[in-house]
Amino acid sequence: MADGGRSNADIAARLVVLMDALERNQTSFASLLGITPSALNNYLKGLRRPDLDIAITIASKTGVTLDWLYLGDRSGLPSRLLAALPDLSAKSQKG
Repeated sequence: MADGGRSNADIAARLVVLMDALERNQTSFASLLGITPSALNNYLKGLRRPDLDIAITIASKTGVTLDWLYLGDRSGLPSRLLAALPDLSAKSQKG
């Protein structure tokens, strides 16, 4: 059950829907992760991808899996997140 690829843009799209599902704005999401808003903004724009340490922090603070964050694999997501996070596979296949 993948929802997309592993490009920076795909990871950015997943971070955006994660923030929406958690009802967080950029400032509060960056604060939750212990990173600067400008670093988060670079991830959200697809300019950079979260390194492994940040990805682990994202996973531990939000409940998503590294497989979902980097690869779009929804199979390991907890049911509460599986229901809250949209399947982005149709969007990824279009472009």
